[in-house]
Amino acid sequence: MNQAMQGIRATISDEILSSRYRFMVHNKGTILSYFDLGQIKTVAKVLATLEADSFSLHYPFSFADLHLQAYPEISAVYNTLDFAQQCQVLDSAIEYGKKGICKALIAIDYQSGFTTILALGKTQEDLMQRALSYIGDPLVQTLIDESSEKELLELLQNIRPFLQQAEHSDKRYACHSIACSEEFFLSHLFSILLDVPFTVAWGLERDSQGRFIPTYLTGENG
Repeated sequence: MNQAMQGIRATISDEILSSRYRFMVHNKGTILSYFDLGQIKTVAKVLATLEADSFSLHYPFSFADLHLQAYPEISAVYNTLDFAQQCQVLDSAIEYGKKGICKALIAIDYQSGFTTILALGKTQEDLMQRALSYIGDPLVQTLIDESSEKELLELLQNIRPFLQQAEHSDKRYACHSIACSEEFFLSHLFSILLDVPFTVAWGLERDSQGRFIPTYLTGENG
């Protein structure tokens, strides 16, 4: 039950962001392939000083030249990225810079032990909206093989009602919003989550059904 396989910015709607990244089922590397956490925090701080309709947010190729002059190492790497990667860096940094901790919304089938990630975000509202969008995404539905991934398909089908109401569990299924590692968050924020490997830590606390509650999510190797 502890392991399973698995899928923003304030001024751009999730619908636009989804369309921007949904084609990236497989990409060249995660954002942490280019920058470390400290550098992403620096980019986030710079972005926080800009107007919501800043020119460089719409035309990311200009961002380093206009705003990273004081950070030549970050600027040099940023300018080597292609347009899609630059968008990913800025969108991820804006999300990372929001208040709150990095969270993952996971769905659990307590009967089989199957667990999957539904969304990543920093607020409960974002998590719920993104999870509903994710479950209803035709691309995600197409990527699930009905014959070999029956557990996953049934879990996603049965978890939808929980995302639309206040009660998030029944005798078999449950949704939990838990903290996740910053590295995992930045690496998979815009990913199709179906095949992302992860590990869930479980606490000693139990829910109303007497089941242990998950507490933390990280990558497969910690």
